[in-house]
Order: sequence, then structure tokens, then C-alpha cells
Amino acid sequence: MKRKAVRSIIAIGLVAVLFLCGCGQSEKEKKEGTTEKKTEKTEKAVKAVKAVKAEDIKIGYIVKCLSNTFWQTYQEGAEAAAEELGVQVDIRDVKSEDDYVGQLDVARGMVNQDYDAIVAASITNTNLIPAIADANKKGIPWVVVSELQDEDVLKEYDAKVTCNCRLSFHDEGVIAGKYVAEQLGGEGEVAIIEGLTGTTATNERIAGFKEALEGTNIKIVASQPADWLREEAKDVTLGILQANPEIKAIYALNDTMALGCVAALNQAEKLQDVLVIGDDGTNEAYESIQNKEMAATIDGVAWQIAYFSVHAAVKAVVEEKETLEDYDLTPGLITIDNVSEAMEEAPKPVQEMFDINKNIYLPIEGIKE
Repeated sequence: MKRKAVRSIIAIGLVAVLFLCGCGQSEKEKKEGTTEKKTEKTEKAVKAVKAVKAEDIKIGYIVKCLSNTFWQTYQEGAEAAAEELGVQVDIRDVKSEDDYVGQLDVARGMVNQDYDAIVAASITNTNLIPAIADANKKGIPWVVVSELQDEDVLKEYDAKVTCNCRLSFHDEGVIAGKYVAEQLGGEGEVAIIEGLTGTTATNERIAGFKEALEGTNIKIVASQPADWLREEAKDVTLGILQANPEIKAIYALNDTMALGCVAALNQAEKLQDVLVIGDDGTNEAYESIQNKEMAATIDGVAWQIAYFSVHAAVKAVVEEKETLEDYDLTPGLITIDNVSEAMEEAPKPVQEMFDINKNIYLPIEGIKE
């Protein structure tokens, strides 16, 4: 059921209630007033009409690129929530993680198709803001996952988001940095394989990683972008290894690039000499850790983010909320010590992370099965 339709039904219901309440009353009663009783009846009628059938709610869900297993985990989490709530979810992606224009086209198409709410993992922190402004004009709630939107550009477009459902990329970088510092004993040369330049994920993960290394004797000798791509990361890593043969660890800002680092280290016959830390917590990374190739990955609890973001979208629709409290999640660390559990629980996070994050759930008032 579209939001406009719900409001129309509410309006019709109110007219009918007011009409019925006026019938059969004496002029004296009208003069003396029965406003209090009318108000009580009207409020009950509104509450009854506003109870929305779950099956009539349709959520548009935009991810980056489903060829990346990380975003497949988002799909699984979103679909699990939709099934549990009894709502519809339509998941769309684009051909690559740098297709800014294509993703904006997808988003604007969803706005024009009158989805009840939209959840989006924008490629950058600005590329979908024009679509957010369009959604605002139509009263369509917009839930942000992944990239935190640029506040200045939101103001420029007079746009606002309903809520953010995400974790701190900065915290992910801190976890990676602390792990590296511990494993290297606070000494040695390390490198960073960056994601797409200028994105929140890239900037905040790097900042967190550097912060965690403060006060140690670990030196970052290289930090180069590979745009989230495996082959690009392989080539970048080979160049870094040639220029820095004493390197002891590489933090790749997503698992796809980390696996490219593994390929480069294999080619250079240095896999056992260099720690590779990824980020996202994908199945491929888990397998690599189990095979003693990658040393660790940061679990971005993608399944939970997607799951809770659908709950947030439905809550905004049913309760007609323009804004909601943000859903802030906590990342985790996966190493050889807990990778077996991670593989067993996938696509859900390990039990520890599930327990930490499950309490952010906010009940939805007014939804009917």
C-alpha cells in the first residue's frame, strides 16, 4: 500500500467517523459539546486505519555491485528481514562499484516508481543526494547504509535522510591497526591498499588504522588506491613490494583487494612473510584465512546492517516518521581463532557480534501481518 493511499484511507475514515458521531445528537448536546467524546472516537478510528498490512509495503533496496560477495550478504540480510516482517523488498545494483551515474539512475527510477521507502548504499557520500531530495518531495523515507552522506551537499539540495543504519568505518580501521600492532610487536613497515579515493569508507578506515598505530614504531611506507578491485590491488601490491621489500603487513580496505594482495604475494613468493588484513568479512576472506593466506578480516556485519535497515525503513513507513534514531552497529575481528565459527554462521556474524548488535532493534508499532 503506497503512503498516499494510506493517507487517503485515513481521510475517508475520519470523514465517516465524524459524520456518524454527528448523527442523532440533540441541539442541546451539540451546544453543550461532546468534543471530548468525539476526539476519543476519532483517535481510535485513526489508529485503526493507520495499521498497515505488511504485505502492502514495498521497499526499494540499492546496493553497489552484487558480483562482490559482500553485497550479496547485504541482499541476504535484507531478504531475511523482509520475509520475517512479511513485506516486499526489491534489490538493485549496478555493474561496478564506480558506476556513480548508473546508481543515481537506479535510485531516481525507484523514487518515480513510488516505493514506500528506499534503503541505499551509495557509491560515494554525494552521488545519490539528488535522488534523496526527490524522495523527500514525495514523502518517501530514505535509510542510509554504508557511506555517511555529506552534510553540506545535503543542505545544498535541501535534502535529509530518515536515519543511518551502519557501523563506524573508523572503528574498523582501529581494529585492523591494533591487530597489526599486536602481531608485529609494534615494529616494522606496513602498507595500505586504499579503496575508491574520497569515499567515507576509504578516508575513515585509513584514519582509524593510523590512529591505532600511534605510539608504536610501525611505519606506513606506502598507501595507494586500488578502487576496491582485485586485479588493481594485485598490481598495486606488486609495485609496493618491489619498492619496499621489508614490508611486514598490508591492510587492504576491503576483502576483494586483500585477495588481490594474496595473489601478488604468492607471485612474489612472500605470502608467509607478510600479514594481509582485509575488511568486510566475506566468505572468500574466511576461506583464505582458513587456508592461512590472509591473516584477518574486519567483520563489517553486513547481514545485520541490511537486516536492521529494512526494519528501519518499515518502521518509518508504518509510523510515518520523517526521522528515526540511527542504528549504530559494531564491527568485529575474524582471525584463524574464530574463522571456523564465522564460516559456520555465515552470512550472519559470529555469535559474539550478533549478541552485541541485536539490541539495536526498535519495535514497529502498527504493522499487521
